[in-house]
Amino acid sequence: MISYGFSFLSLALMRTPFQEARARDTAPLRVQVAEGLRFLWGQPFVRTTAILWSLGNFAGPGVLFVLVVVGRRQGLTRGAIGALLALFGGGLLVGSLLGPLVRRLLPVRAILLAEFWSWLGSALFIAWPNVYVLAVAMVPVSLAIPNSDSVVDGYRLAITPDRLVGRVESVRTTIAVSAAPLGPLVAGVLLERVSAQAAVAVFTVFNVALALWGTLSPAIRDAPRLERLDELGSQHSR
Repeated sequence: MISYGFSFLSLALMRTPFQEARARDTAPLRVQVAEGLRFLWGQPFVRTTAILWSLGNFAGPGVLFVLVVVGRRQGLTRGAIGALLALFGGGLLVGSLLGPLVRRLLPVRAILLAEFWSWLGSALFIAWPNVYVLAVAMVPVSLAIPNSDSVVDGYRLAITPDRLVGRVESVRTTIAVSAAPLGPLVAGVLLERVSAQAAVAVFTVFNVALALWGTLSPAIRDAPRLERLDELGSQHSR
């Protein structure tokens, strides 16, 4: 509740106009959503990352669910399991703080591939099935996620015309979160019927497939340099 209160206060105090002045659009909701979907689908980079992020949202929660269950099976207290999850959250915070430096040093493609390939660390758990190994293996992922998200979100907002931002974001968010509930579900089935190692192996193979897709994707390979984002934004907001 406190975080939401600060977010509301921050938004209320903003005075910078973030969008162009325009007349209210009275088109039906289905027409607006369809327009957002057409724009998203017509942009190769935005389309590809929306799909990859959706599939990644299947694997990520699944592995974190495995971490919780394995922690309980190996006798960790609730507090210790919470601390391991907090380690992942701390990595997200540190990754966010390192974002400006990372974006200065690395091109877009390298930042995105860093997240895809960092998931390979979870394979260590297959050879050494200890909850602490899995928790530590997830740290590189948590460091990479904020940087790749900032690049993808910044690029998408830069190329999207002001009047379509809400429509494109609603479509993109729906795609991105659609697979998230399935990860823990699949993990639970595998934990019950096979083993924790098998569950992590399934998600690791899945993430390797995503990493290969991202590595070979022309849309990601041809993504523009970060310096062009302002130029793209000014062109598409006219």
